[in-house]
Amino acid sequence: MTGRPVLSVRDLSKKYASSLRRALWYGVKDIARELVPVPEGDRGLRPGERWALDGVSFDVERGSALAIVGANGAGKSTLLKVLYGLLKPDRGEVRLHGRVEGLIELGTGFNPLLTGRENALVAAALNGIGGSDATALLEAVIDFAELGDAIDAPVQSYSSGMKARLSYAVAASMAADILLVDEVLAVGDLAFQRKCAAHMRRYLDRGGSLLLVSHNTYQVQSLCDRGLLLDQGQVIFRGSAVETLNAMFERRFVQEGRTGRPTAASPIGPITIEELRAEPVDGDAIRTGDPVRIHMRYNAQVEAHVYWGFSIWTADQWVCVAGDYHLHGRTLPIGDGVLSCVLPAFPLVGGRYMLRGGICDAESFQPLALYGWADVAAPLDVRAPIDLPEEDALLSNALISLSQLVTIDVVWD
Repeated sequence: MTGRPVLSVRDLSKKYASSLRRALWYGVKDIARELVPVPEGDRGLRPGERWALDGVSFDVERGSALAIVGANGAGKSTLLKVLYGLLKPDRGEVRLHGRVEGLIELGTGFNPLLTGRENALVAAALNGIGGSDATALLEAVIDFAELGDAIDAPVQSYSSGMKARLSYAVAASMAADILLVDEVLAVGDLAFQRKCAAHMRRYLDRGGSLLLVSHNTYQVQSLCDRGLLLDQGQVIFRGSAVETLNAMFERRFVQEGRTGRPTAASPIGPITIEELRAEPVDGDAIRTGDPVRIHMRYNAQVEAHVYWGFSIWTADQWVCVAGDYHLHGRTLPIGDGVLSCVLPAFPLVGGRYMLRGGICDAESFQPLALYGWADVAAPLDVRAPIDLPEEDALLSNALISLSQLVTIDVVWD
């Protein structure tokens, strides 16, 4: 991308009070402060306040799509409201070069007593569109929203899905330079969600810019090229859309207490598995299609003739994706040792997985040691291949967004 960004945000901060009474009182004081400015150093938190946004900075270039992700309460919707002008920031600046349209909350900007048609005409007038241009815009809104006769009914009679249709149709018809989209499309039916996603792709291809807040990983990965991860109002990660989602899932995983630290498994027999891990044969990360080595470090208190193997599970540890056991028995001497194997072309698509392992008696196949079954499994993080052609990168994103777990070699006719 070249040229100046269509949206530039620097050190953006917004604070909220915990109670309505305190918020109203602080609001009165802030209005007075606008009339009689005080030094910037007096703009910290007051009793009962917290930062909903704290020092957020980023740029959005023309033709690019940025995803804002994070847990509930991270500050995502507050950020969009500030960018759209619904809230005034307490600190920082927003520089916008062009027209902005947003879908922040259902029905924002609509008069519930007016019909859908009348609200569309009001939106056109507020954007300085009149005459034949307003008529053309109204026709585009009616065609896109597909509300039928309901377009002449009061908006207060609309369902959530109908409001979402009208909201997106109006925003999509305004020829904005940047589109701000919150979670509102989640209430629409699947066919309309697909229609909106197709429109967003065409909009981006024409040079438009998108800022998307969504918990739908498919939407994020199929529409966005970059992402920001917010936590308690701060940017804690930025990168590609896939990397940002992986960072979000990993953070959630840790917060749930499943840290996956490499500690020895609880002994169930005369052998203890001290560590189980996967690592790339080359490079610094495990990537789809590259060779990967599995290491199992153990301690044997007695000599034993055993089989050993591993299995790979989804992050929630509900589904076993793949695995294998080496059924050619080997004798483990007393003491410490390492078992290992190589997967020449790792088939898993990008994401987080869990690794379990076991050592079994070669005669009875009874487990002598297990790792990741009654205790914490070993985390296995996989990244998409690097330096992919554009079409392969899109396919990689699509496989991840479809929750596909493995890749397969296909010879197409």
